[in-house]
Amino acid sequence: METVNVTIYNSEYKLRGDDIEAIHRAASYVDQQMKGVASKAPMQPATTTAVIAALNTAEELMAAREGRHRQTVELVTRIDELNRRLSELAE
Repeated sequence: METVNVTIYNSEYKLRGDDIEAIHRAASYVDQQMKGVASKAPMQPATTTAVIAALNTAEELMAAREGRHRQTVELVTRIDELNRRLSELAE
């Protein structure tokens, strides 16, 4: 494990992990999310900004998961239909 320093919302954090680039990308994303929230609600304390940014990120994650699940269901349905057609042709 390596240690890396990152800055999120003007605060320094020392983090440890195996994929330093992934840590930098994640920290940059969190920093952008917090700055985006702060630009819309500049008087909020940092903790409120962090919670709103976390909720926004959770919404994005949930939407992506739902989209991926929907795609999987569509693919399975399509594969089942193609298998049915192939079985009919083989008879």
